[in-house]
Amino acid sequence: MRSHRHSLRSRWQASFSPMTKPAESPLTGIKVVEITSIYSGPMAGMMLGELGAEVVKVESPHGPDPLRSGGLAGGPDGVNSIFYSLNRGKRFCAIDAKTSRGRELLFDLVTEADVFIHNMRPGKAELLGLDYELLSAVNPGLIYGAITGHGPDGPEAHLPAYDYVVQAKLGMVDYQRDQEGRGDLVRQVVVDKTSANALVQGVLAALYMREKSGQGQKIEIPMVAAGLAFLWPDGLAAAHAELNPAIPLEQMPPWLESAPGSFLVVLQTTDGEIATGILLPPWDGLCLALERTDWLTDERFSEQLGRILNLPELIAEVSSEVAKYSTAEVLARFEEHDFAAGKVVTRREVHEDPTVKHLGLISEQEAPGLGPVRQPAPMWMFSGAKTEITTSLNFTGGDSREVLAELGISDGEFEQLQNEGIVFVAPSDQ
Repeated sequence: MRSHRHSLRSRWQASFSPMTKPAESPLTGIKVVEITSIYSGPMAGMMLGELGAEVVKVESPHGPDPLRSGGLAGGPDGVNSIFYSLNRGKRFCAIDAKTSRGRELLFDLVTEADVFIHNMRPGKAELLGLDYELLSAVNPGLIYGAITGHGPDGPEAHLPAYDYVVQAKLGMVDYQRDQEGRGDLVRQVVVDKTSANALVQGVLAALYMREKSGQGQKIEIPMVAAGLAFLWPDGLAAAHAELNPAIPLEQMPPWLESAPGSFLVVLQTTDGEIATGILLPPWDGLCLALERTDWLTDERFSEQLGRILNLPELIAEVSSEVAKYSTAEVLARFEEHDFAAGKVVTRREVHEDPTVKHLGLISEQEAPGLGPVRQPAPMWMFSGAKTEITTSLNFTGGDSREVLAELGISDGEFEQLQNEGIVFVAPSDQ
């Protein structure tokens, strides 16, 4: 088993190369054009780049991605760590699509692509002349992916929808209520990132279908749909999936209604914290690890239903026992009896985790304008293909000349477009 793990790690780590995209990358030869901003769309494009696609990000010279200038640490034009994490590995083209010639260039760029993705509000892509019907008429094989907040149409389709809005709408804030009953957000842009993953999945499925039929298609990812699918199994199933529960909802104790999250706890040790699941098996393993075999016959805890109904008391007693040990001691006890728990690690320490290091999950690279940075390696582990840690980054319009030259725009025409303010290039290219 040890040699198998070693060979798997070697094959996987061998695929991480800062060089040009290898021929074995799953999406080698696939061209993606994106008009995206903030988190969801840019993250989707970045992941497609990790799978080997060539990704071109088009921005307006008058209003580039707001994350470039979000007041975060970094140099001019948004060279900051968050923007880098979401947009590394792309080429950047700046076109003023408010001009007729700019719209023409944008249309030509998209119709030359295999995939076009955006996360604009419904109707905005159409205002830029990027209707799916028009684009697919020119390029029937185009995969068109759109992330919207409340869907492509409907009573709220026109409203702005950020991650926190969707969290509130779907019951996620309600699910996060504390012991005093105050609702709270998941302090991650969890719906944005879920929507990004959903779009990548849709694009990959559509590319596979295109291989069989030759036809592209349009993919809609409403954030409310992606968020609902993500939340449902453990967040909403108890409230909706069982329409006639054994215990009426109004009679359920709050910790039962919020299960399984309510029995996932963070406990104090003498020198830190651990995270564990109080109701997960093996129950006797927890009792033996903490030398509380009396719990095995305690009528409150001896059966699973009793442990559920008496969860606050159980958590209090387990917390008291765990607090007697150091983190290393209690984890060793749990390991001996096959009870799962993990040390709570600070964000600054994650790169030192032994599993993260063993699998090579975090890489140190030189980022343009930032110097050395750490980035996660691609999460896919292929046995017969390569993925890539993408590292390049450029200013708004930094690759405009090269990208438009591929459309047949000569140097002279490019200079004229630049003089007319239709295209924009990085300061170093001017």
